[in-house]
Amino acid sequence: MANLPGGTHVLSGAESDRLRAFCTSEIWTEADLDAYAHLLRGPTASIRTDFEQKAAADGINQTRASLADIHYGPTRVPLYNTWTRLAGPARVPVDATDHQDLSGTTAFMYAVSTKPYWDREFADLLLEAGADVNHRNRYGCVAGHDIVMASDYSAEGKRKTVDALRYFVERGGDVNVAEGNGITVMRMGMAVQRLIPEVGVLLNGGGGAGAGGSGGASGGMGGKKIGRNDPCRCGSKKKFKACCGKN
Repeated sequence: MANLPGGTHVLSGAESDRLRAFCTSEIWTEADLDAYAHLLRGPTASIRTDFEQKAAADGINQTRASLADIHYGPTRVPLYNTWTRLAGPARVPVDATDHQDLSGTTAFMYAVSTKPYWDREFADLLLEAGADVNHRNRYGCVAGHDIVMASDYSAEGKRKTVDALRYFVERGGDVNVAEGNGITVMRMGMAVQRLIPEVGVLLNGGGGAGAGGSGGASGGMGGKKIGRNDPCRCGSKKKFKACCGKN
Protein backbone atom coordinates (compact mmCIF):
# COMPACT_ATOMS: atom_id res chain seq x y z
CA MET A 1 0.00 0.00 0.00
CA ALA A 2 2.84 2.39 0.82
CA ASN A 3 4.15 2.23 -2.74
CA LEU A 4 0.79 2.82 -4.42
CA PRO A 5 0.20 6.25 -6.01
CA GLY A 6 -2.10 8.46 -3.95
CA GLY A 7 -4.53 11.17 -4.97
CA THR A 8 -7.43 11.01 -7.39
CA HIS A 9 -5.68 12.00 -10.65
CA VAL A 10 -5.62 9.70 -13.68
CA LEU A 11 -2.57 7.44 -13.77
CA SER A 12 -0.55 6.15 -16.69
CA GLY A 13 2.44 3.90 -17.36
CA ALA A 14 4.09 2.14 -14.43
CA GLU A 15 1.90 3.87 -11.82
CA SER A 16 -1.27 2.65 -13.51
CA ASP A 17 0.15 -0.86 -13.86
CA ARG A 18 1.14 -0.95 -10.19
CA LEU A 19 -2.29 0.07 -8.96
CA ARG A 20 -4.05 -2.31 -11.36
CA ALA A 21 -1.86 -5.22 -10.24
CA PHE A 22 -2.68 -4.50 -6.60
CA CYS A 23 -6.42 -4.13 -7.14
CA THR A 24 -6.69 -7.32 -9.20
CA SER A 25 -4.57 -9.47 -6.89
CA GLU A 26 -5.81 -8.38 -3.46
CA ILE A 27 -9.15 -9.73 -2.31
CA TRP A 28 -11.19 -9.29 0.84
CA THR A 29 -11.97 -12.21 3.11
CA GLU A 30 -14.40 -12.96 5.93
CA ALA A 31 -11.90 -11.38 8.31
CA ASP A 32 -12.46 -8.00 6.61
CA LEU A 33 -16.20 -8.04 7.27
CA ASP A 34 -17.99 -6.56 10.28
CA ALA A 35 -21.44 -7.09 11.79
CA TYR A 36 -23.07 -4.74 9.28
CA ALA A 37 -21.62 -6.66 6.35
CA HIS A 38 -23.19 -9.83 7.72
CA LEU A 39 -26.49 -7.99 8.15
CA LEU A 40 -26.43 -7.27 4.41
CA ARG A 41 -26.61 -10.97 3.74
CA GLY A 42 -30.02 -11.12 5.37
CA PRO A 43 -33.44 -10.00 4.16
CA THR A 44 -33.94 -6.46 2.88
CA ALA A 45 -36.54 -5.83 5.60
CA SER A 46 -33.88 -6.31 8.30
CA ILE A 47 -31.55 -3.85 6.56
CA ARG A 48 -34.29 -1.25 6.29
CA THR A 49 -35.25 -1.71 9.95
CA ASP A 50 -31.64 -1.23 11.00
CA PHE A 51 -31.40 1.94 8.90
CA GLU A 52 -34.62 3.35 10.32
CA GLN A 53 -33.50 2.68 13.89
CA LYS A 54 -30.15 4.37 13.33
CA ALA A 55 -31.81 7.32 11.60
CA ALA A 56 -34.19 7.75 14.53
CA ALA A 57 -31.30 7.73 16.99
CA ASP A 58 -28.61 9.68 15.10
CA GLY A 59 -30.52 11.60 12.43
CA ILE A 60 -30.87 10.63 8.79
CA ASN A 61 -27.95 12.73 7.51
CA GLN A 62 -25.52 11.23 10.01
CA THR A 63 -26.78 7.75 9.20
CA ARG A 64 -26.30 8.30 5.47
CA ALA A 65 -22.78 9.61 6.08
CA SER A 66 -21.90 6.62 8.23
CA LEU A 67 -22.98 4.22 5.47
CA ALA A 68 -20.99 6.14 2.88
CA ASP A 69 -17.85 5.92 5.05
CA ILE A 70 -17.86 2.12 5.24
CA HIS A 71 -15.32 0.33 3.03
CA TYR A 72 -14.08 -3.26 3.08
CA GLY A 73 -10.84 -5.03 2.32
CA PRO A 74 -7.48 -3.84 0.98
CA THR A 75 -9.06 -2.25 -2.09
CA ARG A 76 -11.59 -0.32 0.05
CA VAL A 77 -14.79 -1.58 -1.58
CA PRO A 78 -17.80 0.62 -0.62
CA LEU A 79 -21.27 -0.65 0.21
CA TYR A 80 -22.58 -1.08 -3.33
CA ASN A 81 -25.32 -3.47 -2.19
CA THR A 82 -26.52 -1.02 0.44
CA TRP A 83 -26.96 1.66 -2.23
CA THR A 84 -29.19 -0.70 -4.17
CA ARG A 85 -31.26 -2.15 -1.36
CA LEU A 86 -31.63 1.19 0.43
CA ALA A 87 -31.80 3.34 -2.70
CA GLY A 88 -34.94 5.11 -1.54
CA PRO A 89 -34.38 6.10 2.10
CA ALA A 90 -30.57 6.04 2.33
CA ARG A 91 -29.65 7.98 -0.83
CA VAL A 92 -25.96 7.34 -0.35
CA PRO A 93 -23.96 9.21 -3.05
CA VAL A 94 -22.86 6.91 -5.85
CA ASP A 95 -19.96 8.79 -7.49
CA ALA A 96 -18.22 10.92 -4.84
CA THR A 97 -14.53 10.19 -4.30
CA ASP A 98 -15.10 8.67 -0.86
CA HIS A 99 -17.65 6.26 -2.33
CA GLN A 100 -15.38 4.55 -4.85
CA ASP A 101 -12.93 1.71 -4.36
CA LEU A 102 -9.15 2.18 -4.37
CA SER A 103 -9.03 2.19 -8.19
CA GLY A 104 -11.64 4.96 -8.39
CA THR A 105 -14.17 2.57 -9.89
CA THR A 106 -17.83 3.26 -9.10
CA ALA A 107 -20.76 0.94 -8.48
CA PHE A 108 -22.21 1.84 -11.89
CA MET A 109 -18.99 0.85 -13.65
CA TYR A 110 -19.11 -2.56 -11.98
CA ALA A 111 -22.81 -2.95 -12.80
CA VAL A 112 -22.28 -2.58 -16.56
CA SER A 113 -19.10 -4.60 -16.62
CA THR A 114 -19.35 -8.11 -18.05
CA LYS A 115 -16.71 -9.28 -15.56
CA PRO A 116 -17.92 -10.96 -13.43
CA TYR A 117 -21.47 -10.08 -14.48
CA TRP A 118 -23.67 -7.51 -16.19
CA ASP A 119 -26.57 -6.30 -14.04
CA ARG A 120 -28.99 -4.04 -15.91
CA GLU A 121 -31.37 -3.61 -12.97
CA PHE A 122 -28.54 -2.51 -10.69
CA ALA A 123 -27.26 -0.09 -13.35
CA ASP A 124 -30.74 1.43 -13.78
CA LEU A 125 -31.02 2.04 -10.02
CA LEU A 126 -27.63 3.72 -9.90
CA LEU A 127 -28.41 5.97 -12.87
CA GLU A 128 -31.62 7.04 -11.17
CA ALA A 129 -29.53 7.84 -8.08
CA GLY A 130 -27.31 10.14 -10.18
CA ALA A 131 -24.45 7.94 -11.36
CA ASP A 132 -22.21 9.44 -14.07
CA VAL A 133 -22.13 7.24 -17.19
CA ASN A 134 -18.74 8.68 -18.20
CA HIS A 135 -17.02 8.63 -14.81
CA ARG A 136 -13.28 7.91 -15.20
CA ASN A 137 -11.43 5.78 -12.65
CA ARG A 138 -7.76 6.09 -11.65
CA TYR A 139 -6.72 4.33 -14.87
CA GLY A 140 -8.63 6.95 -16.88
CA CYS A 141 -11.12 4.31 -18.02
CA VAL A 142 -14.84 4.75 -18.42
CA ALA A 143 -17.19 1.76 -18.17
CA GLY A 144 -16.91 1.25 -21.93
CA HIS A 145 -13.22 0.33 -21.67
CA ASP A 146 -14.00 -2.57 -19.37
CA ILE A 147 -16.93 -3.73 -21.50
CA VAL A 148 -14.88 -4.02 -24.69
CA MET A 149 -12.08 -5.89 -22.91
CA ALA A 150 -14.15 -9.01 -23.54
CA SER A 151 -12.77 -12.32 -22.33
CA ASP A 152 -15.80 -14.59 -22.71
CA TYR A 153 -16.41 -15.50 -26.36
CA SER A 154 -19.12 -18.05 -25.77
CA ALA A 155 -22.51 -17.25 -27.28
CA GLU A 156 -23.75 -16.02 -23.89
CA GLY A 157 -20.56 -14.03 -23.26
CA LYS A 158 -20.83 -12.29 -26.63
CA ARG A 159 -24.47 -11.42 -25.96
CA LYS A 160 -23.62 -9.87 -22.60
CA THR A 161 -20.82 -7.81 -24.12
CA VAL A 162 -23.10 -6.46 -26.86
CA ASP A 163 -25.98 -5.78 -24.45
CA ALA A 164 -23.71 -3.96 -21.97
CA LEU A 165 -22.04 -1.87 -24.68
CA ARG A 166 -25.41 -0.93 -26.20
CA TYR A 167 -26.62 0.12 -22.74
CA PHE A 168 -23.51 2.27 -22.24
CA VAL A 169 -23.71 3.97 -25.65
CA GLU A 170 -27.47 4.56 -25.58
CA ARG A 171 -27.17 6.35 -22.25
CA GLY A 172 -24.55 8.80 -23.41
CA GLY A 173 -21.40 6.73 -22.95
CA ASP A 174 -18.47 8.33 -24.78
CA VAL A 175 -16.40 5.84 -26.79
CA ASN A 176 -13.78 8.50 -27.61
CA VAL A 177 -12.58 8.91 -24.02
CA ALA A 178 -8.91 7.91 -23.72
CA GLU A 179 -7.57 6.11 -20.67
CA GLY A 180 -4.30 7.16 -18.99
CA ASN A 181 -2.14 5.62 -21.72
CA GLY A 182 -4.10 7.32 -24.51
CA ILE A 183 -6.23 4.35 -25.65
CA THR A 184 -9.89 5.12 -26.39
CA VAL A 185 -12.82 2.75 -26.03
CA MET A 186 -13.07 2.84 -29.83
CA ARG A 187 -9.46 1.75 -30.32
CA MET A 188 -9.62 -0.88 -27.59
CA GLY A 189 -12.68 -2.40 -29.22
CA MET A 190 -10.97 -2.92 -32.58
CA ALA A 191 -9.60 -6.35 -31.69
CA VAL A 192 -12.84 -7.51 -30.06
CA GLN A 193 -15.05 -6.62 -33.01
CA ARG A 194 -13.35 -9.19 -35.19
CA LEU A 195 -14.85 -11.85 -32.93
CA ILE A 196 -17.99 -9.87 -32.01
CA PRO A 197 -18.95 -7.82 -35.13
CA GLU A 198 -21.82 -6.09 -33.32
CA VAL A 199 -19.26 -4.28 -31.17
CA GLY A 200 -17.90 -2.48 -34.23
CA VAL A 201 -21.40 -1.43 -35.29
CA LEU A 202 -22.14 0.03 -31.84
CA LEU A 203 -18.80 1.81 -31.59
CA ASN A 204 -19.37 3.44 -34.95
CA GLY A 205 -22.78 4.84 -34.10
CA GLY A 206 -25.03 2.07 -35.34
CA GLY A 207 -26.63 1.33 -31.97
CA GLY A 208 -27.92 4.72 -30.86
CA ALA A 209 -31.43 6.15 -31.05
CA GLY A 210 -32.07 4.42 -34.36
CA ALA A 211 -31.72 1.07 -32.60
CA GLY A 212 -34.52 1.82 -30.20
CA GLY A 213 -32.42 3.20 -27.36
CA SER A 214 -33.20 6.06 -25.05
CA GLY A 215 -29.93 7.88 -25.49
CA GLY A 216 -30.89 9.78 -28.65
CA ALA A 217 -28.34 12.19 -30.08
CA SER A 218 -26.42 12.19 -26.81
CA GLY A 219 -25.06 8.71 -27.53
CA GLY A 220 -21.35 7.96 -27.59
CA MET A 221 -20.95 9.01 -31.23
CA GLY A 222 -23.57 11.75 -31.22
CA GLY A 223 -26.29 9.47 -32.63
CA LYS A 224 -25.00 9.85 -36.23
CA LYS A 225 -24.65 6.62 -38.14
CA ILE A 226 -21.45 6.22 -40.12
CA GLY A 227 -21.55 5.47 -43.85
CA ARG A 228 -19.71 2.45 -45.22
CA ASN A 229 -17.42 4.67 -47.31
CA ASP A 230 -16.74 7.14 -44.49
CA PRO A 231 -13.40 7.11 -42.64
CA CYS A 232 -13.53 4.65 -39.75
CA ARG A 233 -13.80 6.45 -36.43
CA CYS A 234 -11.25 4.17 -34.78
CA GLY A 235 -8.45 6.25 -36.31
CA SER A 236 -7.08 3.59 -38.66
CA LYS A 237 -7.49 5.95 -41.68
CA LYS A 238 -9.29 3.14 -43.54
CA LYS A 239 -12.85 3.28 -44.79
CA PHE A 240 -15.42 1.92 -42.35
CA LYS A 241 -16.36 -0.94 -44.70
CA ALA A 242 -12.73 -2.10 -44.80
CA CYS A 243 -12.14 -1.77 -41.06
CA CYS A 244 -14.62 -1.84 -38.16
CA GLY A 245 -17.55 -2.42 -40.52
CA LYS A 246 -15.97 -5.39 -42.24
CA ASN A 247 -18.03 -8.55 -41.84
